[in-house]
Amino acid sequence: MRKDTIVYVSIAFFMLSFGIVWYYGTGHDVHIADMSASPIGVQESGQLDIVLQNNGPRPVDVWLEVENTYVDSNGVAYSSSQLIISNKSDKMQHVEYLSLEKPIRLLPGNNSVSVWIGYVLPGKYPVKVKVVGNGRTLDEGTYLVEVSPPETPENLSLKLEYEMESTNTSDIYRIYGYLINRGSGSADNISTSLTVVNEETGKQVFTSSHIYGVEEYDKTPLWTWPDYPYAVVEIAHGEPSGESYMPVQNVIIGGKEDRFRVNVTSTWQNRSVSSELLLPTGEEER
Repeated sequence: MRKDTIVYVSIAFFMLSFGIVWYYGTGHDVHIADMSASPIGVQESGQLDIVLQNNGPRPVDVWLEVENTYVDSNGVAYSSSQLIISNKSDKMQHVEYLSLEKPIRLLPGNNSVSVWIGYVLPGKYPVKVKVVGNGRTLDEGTYLVEVSPPETPENLSLKLEYEMESTNTSDIYRIYGYLINRGSGSADNISTSLTVVNEETGKQVFTSSHIYGVEEYDKTPLWTWPDYPYAVVEIAHGEPSGESYMPVQNVIIGGKEDRFRVNVTSTWQNRSVSSELLLPTGEEER
């Protein structure tokens, strides 16, 4: 009798264990089926697309842990806080933004999710993805994101032009300059220097420098204050006018016997371009 009881208890325990395993399973059968990302450049936003495959017969909730989605100029890595879930249908596409602190519901089959990525410096960055369910790691993988350096502008030029105003006391030359990129590529560290030399004496009378940036197929004004000239040259007929020309910072004052060679040179990535003006040009009647 005792032996039969033990047998019955063993069978009941086995069936109960089998039922629990059948109902709950040994764990969610979820795997990372694929990861992909389009090429991105420095300081650009991109997406890492992740395909999660739920091999079970019913929806399951999982958590996603993603590391190294953002890296700053000091090499400090940050994790994304949002997940992008795209639900496609025949007529429209619905995009949902979900906090990574919340579980993701995966339907049976393939489920597509994405995370934002971005990097300040070029290089290769391993993004680590971990799928967690019921307190254990279901799958994990690494995707290597390649961030290309910015394309160096090859077709930059400088253009200088001026407006002349003649008063009773002086001739005033307002100089405008432009850094022109007629091609692709961009740069944000173009060192641009202004040098003014007195043609009569050969002495340098003024110099300044400033950093400019230019985008592809762009025309960047050279100014330190929007809508004002890059520089002002005053040729006084007698005593200087005393005008400050603020907020213009590049101001050169000369007399009626002076003639100035105004040179602007921009340098970037071991390349340089220059442009010059000779003021007064000799064509104006003074």
